[in-house]
Amino acid sequence: MKMHAQCVPCVTRRILMEINEVDPSREMEVMAECVKVLADNIYDGVTSSGCATKVHAKAYEMLGTDPYAKLKAKSTEQASQLMPRAREFVDKSDDPFRAAVTCAIAGNVLDYGIDKRLDEPGYLVKHFDELLKQGLSIDHTDRLRKILASARNVVFMPDNMGEILFDMLLLEQLRNYPARITLVAKSEPILTDVTLQDAMALGLDRQVHKTITTGGFAVGFPFWDMTQELSETLEKADIIIAKGMGNFECFTETDYRPIAYLMRIKCQPVSEASGAPLGTSAAIVVE
Repeated sequence: MKMHAQCVPCVTRRILMEINEVDPSREMEVMAECVKVLADNIYDGVTSSGCATKVHAKAYEMLGTDPYAKLKAKSTEQASQLMPRAREFVDKSDDPFRAAVTCAIAGNVLDYGIDKRLDEPGYLVKHFDELLKQGLSIDHTDRLRKILASARNVVFMPDNMGEILFDMLLLEQLRNYPARITLVAKSEPILTDVTLQDAMALGLDRQVHKTITTGGFAVGFPFWDMTQELSETLEKADIIIAKGMGNFECFTETDYRPIAYLMRIKCQPVSEASGAPLGTSAAIVVE
């Protein structure tokens, strides 16, 4: 997805949040340098993820630490409280697969710095039931099932911590199909994204057939820094299941098909690019 003017305040708002998580006294110093990077890398046709990656890299370099470490723990705590309700929602559903997809996408609201409402402590806990009741504004779960029925290799790309707990319910459903599942997690901390270390700590390596990393620091996916193993894994995939807007922003610039985007629509540019209404959950399969 190409960068929009609306992406600019989103990037700077996140940078400001990162600074305040680490050292508010450095607001002007760090923001000034990050804005310079933003100005140098914003032009007509640039991808939103590519530009954002360079700006966040500068913030991380200057701050010298992972500014989201505490927020990732907070997300996991919120999601853990809701797992019994999520499990019940799936187990009692007439369509457990669709219910698991809905749960996994509801967890995608655990994303800080995009919308102040989502930064509210306990937002997901307070609104979980209504998110599930809302359902899917675009529902391609039947198309996804049809592909899975004959798939041999599935690539699953998680997004945020906390959210990953609900993804486990979806992984259980995916294991009902004959395909091998490869989970691709971030190699190093970036935003609240799941790293390979996070995935291993949660035991996700025992729920899939293989785990590998993206291999680079990136908002979304680092296509410019892929290992041969990762490139071959994507090429062999019969379906790529990509969680979150960051992956959508990256993969829509590629020819990888088929691909399933499972995400909350949290900004107008993604709403326009995906065709899904702002503030809704969408399961979009592109073949």
